[in-house]
Amino acid sequence: MTRPALGRVLAALALTAGITVGTIADRAPRRLPPQQSGEYLILSADFHVHAAPGDGSLTPSALRDEAIRAGLDVIAITNHNQFLAARLASSLSDGVDEPLVIAGEEVTHPDYHLIAVGLEHPVSADGAVIDAVERIHEQGGVAIAAHPTHAFTGYDDAALSAIDGTEVAHPERLEKYRREYVKTFERARRLNPHVAPIGSSDFHNTPALGQCRTFVFVRERSKAGVLEALRAGRTVAIDERGKMYGDPSLVERVGHALPPGRTDANGSRRRLAVVLSWCGLAGLLVL
Repeated sequence: MTRPALGRVLAALALTAGITVGTIADRAPRRLPPQQSGEYLILSADFHVHAAPGDGSLTPSALRDEAIRAGLDVIAITNHNQFLAARLASSLSDGVDEPLVIAGEEVTHPDYHLIAVGLEHPVSADGAVIDAVERIHEQGGVAIAAHPTHAFTGYDDAALSAIDGTEVAHPERLEKYRREYVKTFERARRLNPHVAPIGSSDFHNTPALGQCRTFVFVRERSKAGVLEALRAGRTVAIDERGKMYGDPSLVERVGHALPPGRTDANGSRRRLAVVLSWCGLAGLLVL
């Protein structure tokens, strides 16, 4: 067999393997109820999700189905300076056995990106962080610093004192940025002890929903209950490596309360399926 022919066979096998692994990983797991921890329910959330129509690949309804597969109880639709997908999310019913889908926006400015959760209408990106936070709070929403690296000059002490949360766990490949997220969170905590640690996937179009997530300690399973917990800082963030961030007592309660399989057990399989499929397809096209 010639080398090109062997290459085509290997590419076809890779594509077939990717489809097979993806099909297996696509089976929705049994829905687990929120876990009780003292007076609180612990909900698993991803507050940084992009949707269609907009800068994401899936509609809010399809994302809710993916949230079930990822073992998530809450997602927030947060497109860049867009609100159409969030309006569609607002029309979804809050079924007892379905994840909550909260309307939001990623307020996008050259000096900062700010996640707004719990909005009724879009927020202008004009002005400083404090101006955007004020507009978010006027609607009863929550403001979260999105992937706050040092390149975002808008996150000065005044801004970090005003926000409700900051992404400390984000699927970032560069270790430099991971350290910057942690440093920003530590700065924010010194300025405001109640700032919420947040873990988010920043999902657009890859199978990474819930790869990093936030455990939220709520008094009731509702959108209002989620927002109240965020404002109070009752959260624990977890990155894709399993490292948790937050109040040590809450971190301990997450470890004790959540059974195995609460995180996205099929996430690594889905990512492997994508890699295999694209490698196989690329190989067939090239060879």
